[in-house]
Amino acid sequence: MENKHAWIIGICVIVAGFMIGSGLSDSEDSPNPIELSDDGSSIGVHVENSETTLLDEDGVTSYLGIGEKEMKQLKKLGNLPSITIDGYIYYPKTGLDKWVEENTGKTF
Repeated sequence: MENKHAWIIGICVIVAGFMIGSGLSDSEDSPNPIELSDDGSSIGVHVENSETTLLDEDGVTSYLGIGEKEMKQLKKLGNLPSITIDGYIYYPKTGLDKWVEENTGKTF
């Protein structure tokens, strides 16, 4: 009897996952505006996927396809283009692209 319930629950989870996944894929094609209400007036907000210009350290490792060890080595050299805001270091994508282009063929 318990085995029968496990199968039913499993099938329900699979169906629910499929339905949620289908709903998410449809929402990317046509972003919906969000209506915020304050004192009876409405504010229309259009939410889009915006590409990030500045990356944190984890973003850089992912963007460049390198590991933490390689990132530490590049940080020690101190020649990665970066911006410090309120004590946090950020790396501009355009600067990283230019840095990679200028340093292609070099060994670090």
